[in-house]
Amino acid sequence: MKAFSNQLHREQLRIIKLFDAQLFRFALLMWHRRARKTTFGLNLLIRECVKNPSQVYGFIAPTYTQAKGIIWTDPNMLDKYLPHWEVKRKNESELIVEFKNKSILAIQGADNPDAVRGKDYRGVFIDEFALCKREIWEEILRPVLTHSKDRWGIFAYTPKGLNHAYEYWSQADSWEGWYKSILRASESGIIPSEELIQAKKEMPEILYKQEFECDFLAGDEFTVIRPSDIELLKNVFQQPLFTKRIISCDPSQGGDVCQVYVFENTKVIEEKELHLNDTMKIVGELMLLGAKYKTKSYSIDSIGIGKGVVDRLSELGQTVLAVNSAESSTDDRFYNRRAEMWWYVLELMQRREIEYFTDAELKRQLTSVRYKVINSNGLIQLEPKQETKKRLGRSPDKADAFVYGLWGLHNSQEFETNEEIKFNRKHSFSGAAGW
Repeated sequence: MKAFSNQLHREQLRIIKLFDAQLFRFALLMWHRRARKTTFGLNLLIRECVKNPSQVYGFIAPTYTQAKGIIWTDPNMLDKYLPHWEVKRKNESELIVEFKNKSILAIQGADNPDAVRGKDYRGVFIDEFALCKREIWEEILRPVLTHSKDRWGIFAYTPKGLNHAYEYWSQADSWEGWYKSILRASESGIIPSEELIQAKKEMPEILYKQEFECDFLAGDEFTVIRPSDIELLKNVFQQPLFTKRIISCDPSQGGDVCQVYVFENTKVIEEKELHLNDTMKIVGELMLLGAKYKTKSYSIDSIGIGKGVVDRLSELGQTVLAVNSAESSTDDRFYNRRAEMWWYVLELMQRREIEYFTDAELKRQLTSVRYKVINSNGLIQLEPKQETKKRLGRSPDKADAFVYGLWGLHNSQEFETNEEIKFNRKHSFSGAAGW
């Protein structure tokens, strides 16, 4: 690492000191674009290979093509920093460097799990973790590193919305042996200020905040609900005079999850993921929840097998809002009911009328649905659900059920008086007199 050591910026130097003092096993480096994350990781791995005989270290990029192009082929990367007098051989077909002390540096892509699998890594550096498949860490690399506490992993990335990298960042404070480092361009001094000013003029604001200010709140310009809309809900606390409860359900079809939420006003108080596509069994589960929370109100997706669920609940005397996303909207701003419902939830968030929630997968799904304006009157249409499903890698069942629940509350007449509030108000003056 000697060739690189004279170029270390302040945060790189700090991480090296913490690493050498063994003050963490796993580190999240959320650094801005052009903060020299890749160069740092490569040099750290080279240093560890030279220091520790007969060990395997891995540099993992999002794809094999990126790994080869950025690390192996670029003359200013591997060849520039590699101490060639310590190297026994380089294998370009496998992207492996073998050192004279029998240590190995493997350069790999997360898009080829079989190439990563099977190596006994002492340490790994995962570059652009937000763009990598999470399975490469959770299913392959993490189990290998459990063999001993001297094995380690470092994740470097610039945020890309509320994905798995956001989940890890949100939870790492509560995990033993984990460390977090954030480096914003406005604070690092790495990029000249005039360059940042020019970039800010040329780039969309949300993209600039994401790439240079490490802003998780930077969502897609054509996303209905952006991460920033959800973050507005922090510290929101509702204490209404009346309590409404409703159970929402997006029945599964085609292998999807049957997602169920129980809402008390705008707060989810219970959720279930049912792996069922049997109408009567789904109804049975919903009725049990209704009895538990003393509500007869349901909001159900009535397309496909959902129609049978709606019909059976109605036969059992329940109050059911049948949600048909394809039917016409009651608001001429929207192409259909689906767009109207999602926009209603967005407006609730913007008015801060929903309690904050921490479910990272729900956030990811809610912030993945996109829209387009389809005529000169500004008519809004949501993308087909299949498009969202492709991007997410799964159906947005949690998001849909969440939207159905809030839409159902909006249309529900059933409510229960909050007896505790009534009791407190009734006795508040007599309590004060006692003082």
